[in-house]
Amino acid sequence: MCTFLSAHRSSWNKKGIYLSLAILFSLSCFKSLAQGGSRASAVYNILEYGARPDGQSVNTAAIQKAVNDCHEHGGGRIEIPTGIFVTGTIRLYSNMELHLEAGAVLSGSLNDSDYLYQKDFGFSGPGAGGRTGILVAHDEQNISLTGPGRINGRGKNSMWMDSLQKGADFDRKFTRQRDLYMDSRFGRKDGPVLWKGNYESRPGVMIIFSNCKRIYMDQVKFQESPNWTVAFLLSEDIHINGVTIENNMSIPNSDGIDFYDSKFITVSNCFIQAGDDAIAVVSSSSLVVSNCVLHSRSCGIRVGYNVFNDHNSGDLLFNNITIYDSNRGIGIFQRREGDMKNMTFSNINIQTRLHSGQWWGHGEPIHISSLPGLGSKKAGSISQVRFSNITAFSESGIVMIAASKGLIRDISFDHVDLTITVSPLNNGYGGNFDLRPVNDISKGIFSHNIPALYADLVSQLHIHDMSVRWNQGLPAYFRHAIECRNCDGLNIYGLQEFLPFDETDHRGETIYLHKGGTADLQKIRSSNPDKKLTKKDNMD
Repeated sequence: MCTFLSAHRSSWNKKGIYLSLAILFSLSCFKSLAQGGSRASAVYNILEYGARPDGQSVNTAAIQKAVNDCHEHGGGRIEIPTGIFVTGTIRLYSNMELHLEAGAVLSGSLNDSDYLYQKDFGFSGPGAGGRTGILVAHDEQNISLTGPGRINGRGKNSMWMDSLQKGADFDRKFTRQRDLYMDSRFGRKDGPVLWKGNYESRPGVMIIFSNCKRIYMDQVKFQESPNWTVAFLLSEDIHINGVTIENNMSIPNSDGIDFYDSKFITVSNCFIQAGDDAIAVVSSSSLVVSNCVLHSRSCGIRVGYNVFNDHNSGDLLFNNITIYDSNRGIGIFQRREGDMKNMTFSNINIQTRLHSGQWWGHGEPIHISSLPGLGSKKAGSISQVRFSNITAFSESGIVMIAASKGLIRDISFDHVDLTITVSPLNNGYGGNFDLRPVNDISKGIFSHNIPALYADLVSQLHIHDMSVRWNQGLPAYFRHAIECRNCDGLNIYGLQEFLPFDETDHRGETIYLHKGGTADLQKIRSSNPDKKLTKKDNMD
């Protein structure tokens, strides 16, 4: 008998987040649940229901017939054998495993009308547009999706791959480059490309679990999603292991895995390449992500935005993660009311850079902001966030900005090694902060000097044992290892700044403090003995 659910929940009642034995439960137990208990040996091969593996025939009806038969008989395994099976939307039910054998491919139909609407299943919200994608489950439980086969959304067929997307969420006049910002002379290879057709009619999220319990995914490979790849809405007891996502990096909104209003989650040993956020966590709690490699055109890890509601988030642990070639490494965003707290990010390697095109993010390794978003008058708080053992190579610095005092508080950085590198896109994009989406368009993208770590209206900021390394040839707007404005309760113990050997302007003071409260600074050093280490003005 499996007792995972109660044991798992009780483990989260203890203070802090850790990998408990309850979380690392037996995968065979979970798979037994998903295969329907006593009928675990029942197998439903889609070939027996008329599916054709020719890569051309649309097999939606045949695959759904196999699924329905499995459901009517109490559950079991739906088997996708070797071959390419074109399909539209398939609905999954409780107590079943959808297994893709080696060489098996579920290939998304090129006809948009083969994808149903979310409202047809009784929910809405996930992804761009209102349709579903290839697999959907609503109000179900005990479902497994296992590999080693593939699900391919054929996303390029939904895009104009030679046309760039443009938006109106910033004004060039506020940028450092003015009218030359994002000019084509600085390149266009990074996208994002333009959607075909009507926004609401495009294929939806490839895999959606809505209001579901006990979901298990193992070893499946997802490719070329035209939208979000996997989304969980109002779901719980979710376990994802060894999944690979390989999306086209030019396709916007092709998130990797998104969690909305969900809880009791583990994600481990995954590789995710996404033309948007690799992992997004919104209004969700009790989550552990470990041993993953992430590649994103937005955030490797994104927490927040809360575009649907004012619910809280918290009790999140991210450990042993590599984020590379991304617009942002870690982003924590509060744009509506509600509180976000108790988050730990440990043992993480980050490499971020500027990208051409209208992607959100400007190369920050870490971004934390609490600002009213579109249609909101207030923003909730972000607190109790811990970063430890972080190594980053980035073309911009860490950014933390709040709309008012108290919204961002109790933030700590322990053992952080940050190297600021030179970008070939500095002339076209560099020297700006990006706070999108915000109500005030002047704060969408705007000119600003770039410290290695910038904080505005942050309370109880603790920095212990941090190294900042400036590469040779950076523009003059890269100034100050740490710049804090309007901050209270600042504590820095151990900061080492390394300058290029022949650096002449010294990058300003190592620490610059403006209009703040108490600040305790100890063991501040620079590789240049002649450099001024600290400057304080208008401090309390």
